[in-house]
Amino acid sequence: MKIIVLGAGKVGKTLIKHMSNEDHDIIVVDQNATKVEEVVNQYDVIGVVGNGGSYDILMEAGAEDANLIIGVTTSDELNILAGLMAKKMGTRHTIARVRNPDYSSQRDFMRNQLVFSMIVNPELEAASEICRVLSFPSAVKVDTFSRGKVELAEFFVEDHSRLNGVELNQLHKITKCCRKAPSFSRGDIRQLF
Repeated sequence: MKIIVLGAGKVGKTLIKHMSNEDHDIIVVDQNATKVEEVVNQYDVIGVVGNGGSYDILMEAGAEDANLIIGVTTSDELNILAGLMAKKMGTRHTIARVRNPDYSSQRDFMRNQLVFSMIVNPELEAASEICRVLSFPSAVKVDTFSRGKVELAEFFVEDHSRLNGVELNQLHKITKCCRKAPSFSRGDIRQLF
């Protein structure tokens, strides 16, 4: 897979570190020649020095036949612009890190109309994860499905717990939920422990 990483900062280097072991053709683009040289010397990647929002730089990076471009520069606008240009040039998938909360309401528009594969706001994702952990403080693990509509929580059951030895299909008797379609509120789960 041919992947262009736009930005050789902490996030870009972390992505490159993980992907370079997976036999991908990785091209890193950054305006800072020192950062590009550092990444090229550390990993098996190709470096391009320049503005990732420039048509010529994207052509040099091979956007016309890339499978993916990931924009993780410090500039939201540059990440968006580069993704739009790369998509028009032929890149199959585009991911942009967009941190400014002013763009949060436009995420669906960017995905659906501007055809971004993914828009990532790391601060929003971190806050959501913290809220999820705080919602189930005694959970060992919480997985989210169906775009946050369903959460599956894993708990350790102590020997003295009312849940010890109870089969999953019998939980409705303890929680007093309907038998056909059991649903548990966060309060129901907490009260069980």
